[in-house]
Amino acid sequence: MRHALLPALLGLAIAQTAHAATPDPKPGVKFEHNDWSLACDNTRTCRAAGYSPEEPANLLSLMLERAGGPNAPVIARLRNGEGDDPAPTGALRLRLNGKDLGPVQDTGEAEKVLLKQAQTDALVAALPRQARIEIIDGKGKAWPISDSGATAVLLKMDEAQGRLGTPGALVRRGDKAEASVPAALPVPVIVHGKLVAPRGTDAALGKVPALRKAMIASLPTPDECTRLSEGEQDEIEIQRLDAGHVLASTSCFMGAYNFSSGYWVVQDKAPHQAKFVTSDAEDFDRDDATLRGRFRGRGIGDCFSGHDWTWDGARFVKSSEFTTGQCRGVAGGHWQLPTVVSTVR
Repeated sequence: MRHALLPALLGLAIAQTAHAATPDPKPGVKFEHNDWSLACDNTRTCRAAGYSPEEPANLLSLMLERAGGPNAPVIARLRNGEGDDPAPTGALRLRLNGKDLGPVQDTGEAEKVLLKQAQTDALVAALPRQARIEIIDGKGKAWPISDSGATAVLLKMDEAQGRLGTPGALVRRGDKAEASVPAALPVPVIVHGKLVAPRGTDAALGKVPALRKAMIASLPTPDECTRLSEGEQDEIEIQRLDAGHVLASTSCFMGAYNFSSGYWVVQDKAPHQAKFVTSDAEDFDRDDATLRGRFRGRGIGDCFSGHDWTWDGARFVKSSEFTTGQCRGVAGGHWQLPTVVSTVR
């Protein structure tokens, strides 16, 4: 995402520079193999999530997280989700290849709750080869977390972070200097632009045929907004951005459990010169000048994806992108696995 004249002017200059030069964060890496998934964001932080086997299914998931840069540690979290499938109850313990590694707890929403470092180190050492991971519940019953796909996912993590062939690689280690690992990248800062007040004439712009034509002409492909490109006469809503531009939106897709609208930055006077932003959003929040989209992967709502774009005073910049991982029966999904992160101010 000022109590004196000079600081105020400096702040304005900084904001104007940010508006002129804010780059779109480069999305990270997404990869999935069998029961494991990977998401690396634009700071080079990677998160690998492993799930229970499909059969017998349960609501457990394990996540390994590692920041970019040399000698970065791996941290691990456990999630015992809520849903219709069976789940362990009572005090939980971690067992790896038949060895009891001690008590663990569900991290839930508590980001600071982690597995002990010795437990994490044991998992990292075992997963690239063979790891029989079990959570033992309060009744002594063993609940598995699959290792199928872990080797491929952790190898992809090493590749994305530039660790292949170094001593700190998770899979393919070598004697290449650890210092050669690319540093973590800073979280981009996006300064959201101040919106001007709406005008009484704004709504009428949505009924101007030339504006609709300009929106259609700016689509990268007709599939980006099928309802508009196929001639549906859905209402075009208008939100004022600045003195010369508005945000125009209209329905693009409607499904059983998802819908999305398309959004364009449009000049408020002919020939309008519409610039397409996205059709992966649902609404515009004027309070923080941000477009948001949240979409279910399945009707039961056990996995989601999300996208945000923030107005920086000149254009909309991608400020967030994530999924909640594989669709495994947990209400709302197990984790938030971002590929784009930023700080919006």
